[in-house]
Amino acid sequence: MPTFVVYTNLPTIPDADQFLRDASKFVADRLAKPEKFVTVRVHPNQLMSHGGSTDPCGSVELYSINLGTDKNNEHTKAIGDFIADKLTIPRDRFYVNFNSLERIDVGIDGKTFA
Repeated sequence: MPTFVVYTNLPTIPDADQFLRDASKFVADRLAKPEKFVTVRVHPNQLMSHGGSTDPCGSVELYSINLGTDKNNEHTKAIGDFIADKLTIPRDRFYVNFNSLERIDVGIDGKTFA
């Protein structure tokens, strides 16, 4: 059930459909989860600044059951490289926030994962 959310002040996402497919596969591979459970949400054209500048910037959130913290540094580097490559936002122009969820806190198809 990983959810990957990208907010950015970029007016549009170049080739948005391809970005969504690439991001979905990236997250599934990165977390070793079935891609059928991955959700990707992208919010372009946000009113945003980072470090006092409105140059291209963003904010990334990664939610997953039992995400833990032991790989946050590895995930941060990989996500940074992915966003910098796909959206050309410099790695020092966005934060990555991790949200580890309990199975009971995530539901689909009328039931939780617990």
